[in-house]
Amino acid sequence: MTEEKLLLLIERTAAFHERVQQHVQTLTPYPEIRFITAFQSGLLSLEHAVSALLLFEQGLFSSAIALTRPQFESLVRGIWLLHAASENWVTKLSEPLTMESAKRANEGESLAEMLKQLEANPNAPAGIVAQLREFKEVAWKAMSSYTHGGLHPLSRTMSGYPAQLIYDVIRNGNAVVAISAQLLAILSGNPQNMVSVRQMHTDFMDILPIVNHQ
Repeated sequence: MTEEKLLLLIERTAAFHERVQQHVQTLTPYPEIRFITAFQSGLLSLEHAVSALLLFEQGLFSSAIALTRPQFESLVRGIWLLHAASENWVTKLSEPLTMESAKRANEGESLAEMLKQLEANPNAPAGIVAQLREFKEVAWKAMSSYTHGGLHPLSRTMSGYPAQLIYDVIRNGNAVVAISAQLLAILSGNPQNMVSVRQMHTDFMDILPIVNHQ
């Protein structure tokens, strides 16, 4: 892995983010509370992704990688809200923020439980859910370590960050962005909004792992 290749990835990733944001700004969620709440979760995932890229560009690698976990979790929660969450949970996660509503929401489903419910739901996109499961199995422990200031960031802070590690993290994060864009297009309720997303996946194939379409 060369420094030049990593810089090219960052440049292409910035262009990818810009294209995603341009499309997302044209979208509004279907006017039903489940869709609206899931849409906000997808937007939150993209916000974490944009913030992580800014940190990568500044060489703040530990902080950037720490955002990969909430980026991933927000995406999973958005898909879960659309396909598997009970009406009770949709209501809890769409309430105005108060001390009481925060307490109820904090007692929510874990990521593992959300994935389990998605896998059990025949209406959920099986290919996407399988990708999310695989991503969790491979990267969850490391993501959690960075988020919580564990061994991974402490060790890398002392030994340095190999370019290949940064390359892989950014590329995997791009896959999460691609699925988030897909989710937001679906939540608009207009199938035509997926056309631009599919084109993005084609145009930026060089910086994306394989992404299945719903």
